[in-house]
Amino acid sequence: MIERKAFFISGERLTSIEHKKKILVIFDMSQDVVVGVETVDIEDKFVSTEELLLFLQKKYIRVIYVSEIDSKTENLFLDSGLVVKTSLTIKNDKLFNSLYLSPPIF
Repeated sequence: MIERKAFFISGERLTSIEHKKKILVIFDMSQDVVVGVETVDIEDKFVSTEELLLFLQKKYIRVIYVSEIDSKTENLFLDSGLVVKTSLTIKNDKLFNSLYLSPPIF
């Protein structure tokens, strides 16, 4: 079974959902192996967090990686079945550690 994980990236850094210039990098994972990658420019594409959430659900994304997220937005995503990983919780994440990224933007 394929699991889709998405990173919010700006430049070479993990960033927040609210950051203006961002790219969504989506990894298709099967048994802890990357089997596909998709990059989507989402700069100024969504008017609201709810619209972004619907986009992520339509893309079948189950896990998102962000530098930080407010608790209200995190709870909205969690209630919709998305797992949220922040820079504070991904230190031992195999996929994240395999990427070359600069330190997160705070």
